[in-house]
Amino acid sequence: MRILELVHSDSRLAFNNRDLFERRGDEIHRHPARAGGVFPDPSAFDALLVYGGSMSAYDEARHPWLLAELRYLEIWLAAEKPVLGICLGSQLLGRALGAAVYRSPAPEFGFKEIRLTDEGAADPVLGALGGGGGRFLGIQWHSDAWDLPSGAIRLAESRAWPNQAFRYGDSVLGIQFHLEFTSEQIGAFILEEGEAPPPDPEGEDPASFAAPGPRFAEVKRNMELLLEGMLGSRG
Repeated sequence: MRILELVHSDSRLAFNNRDLFERRGDEIHRHPARAGGVFPDPSAFDALLVYGGSMSAYDEARHPWLLAELRYLEIWLAAEKPVLGICLGSQLLGRALGAAVYRSPAPEFGFKEIRLTDEGAADPVLGALGGGGGRFLGIQWHSDAWDLPSGAIRLAESRAWPNQAFRYGDSVLGIQFHLEFTSEQIGAFILEEGEAPPPDPEGEDPASFAAPGPRFAEVKRNMELLLEGMLGSRG
């Protein structure tokens, strides 16, 4: 498959899904959304992944390119091809679908348990992550949140915030949490780029959060399960 990745960071580090794409033989094209200019023609791709970023989905005053990206997402939504939005990506999808996006009263930071709703447990993609128990590990790093778009189905929640994942139609999935990060990326964000963690009263110590360990392997497996369910067999 030809997969387009919209990124909102200058980081050159690979996401943990790179191994899966290589095994599948997918062709990946990465586009820096905030660079502005012309977005790639959606007809040239089979699926879209919209990653996170430090900016807010509603802050076009500081980031005017957000309006162009929202219009671009509307084209993808009309095309009914697979689209996955992660964190900022989910917020942008929510906004493109007419939902409110705003500063969250419950910011989250660190490894967190995600719980599937009944609809999430039955979802053909996200349901695979529960392992029959309806709970799985994800990474949280956000200060904003979205309301459920009209016509969407709420699929997951966390202890702090109820809106963690939604499905819209057969092809669109938005997740507030992260499954794509490696320990190297988290370390770079904290130690090299100096990004301040959100004010989560139950958040992790940043150094412990970034330390390599089995939790990153578990999250990577969850990412692969999600993508395998979303993209299907390699054609």
